[in-house]
Amino acid sequence: MLKSGIALLCALLPLISNGALAETESVCLLKDPPNQCGGFCLSVLTPVLNHLTLPKDQRNTSEVNKANEVLVRQYTMESQLSSLENQQTILGINQQNLTERHDDLKSQLAALQETLSRVETKIKYVGFEQIGSKYFYIEKYSEKNWSSASKTCRQMGGNLADIKDEQELIDLQANLKGDTHYWLGINDLFNKSDYLSIATGKPAPFLKWATGSPTQLNTNNCIFLYNGGMYDYSCSYKFRFICQTE
Repeated sequence: MLKSGIALLCALLPLISNGALAETESVCLLKDPPNQCGGFCLSVLTPVLNHLTLPKDQRNTSEVNKANEVLVRQYTMESQLSSLENQQTILGINQQNLTERHDDLKSQLAALQETLSRVETKIKYVGFEQIGSKYFYIEKYSEKNWSSASKTCRQMGGNLADIKDEQELIDLQANLKGDTHYWLGINDLFNKSDYLSIATGKPAPFLKWATGSPTQLNTNNCIFLYNGGMYDYSCSYKFRFICQTE
């Protein structure tokens, strides 16, 4: 069977040799083609076989190269995606840490502000004591006329005191020395019998006149407190005084 195949190939060689692959004419002149054609046939057929298989090899090589390129790109993209996921995880952790740090600093700031507020209150109210809802400074030694007393209270961060109601008067009187005059921040200097608080510029919130007051004298424009009662008197007299601040 093999010899018959070789003989057939040798019979075809003249036709192939006369084709495009041969530059000169060649004739297979063998006395015993089945036994002698092996080497000759192989030498002639090798270029033909190579020519026939070359496109397939090239096609396979191109496809392999493309496949490799796709794999490389896939690996690169997977690596980049993994890197991004890692960065996202790190950013998430950092964001959580920043949020916790922000909340911690906010709490510390609130505590500092509260402490500062208490310190400022103590500084502001040096010499004042809380009586009811307000802070009062009660002068125990020095006596001044109404204008000087008012100026002193302003320098201390307050005003000459007014009294808001009966209860505040009772609480304040409990801290005063008996039989002693104390200027209050009430007068009718702008309009007779129109008693205003110098702290607010509005009508005095509470008045408790002593017997015989007010006198309605044009020279008696300032109010002092004496043993729980209020009197109008000349602003030039020197008395102790009471300052207030909210």
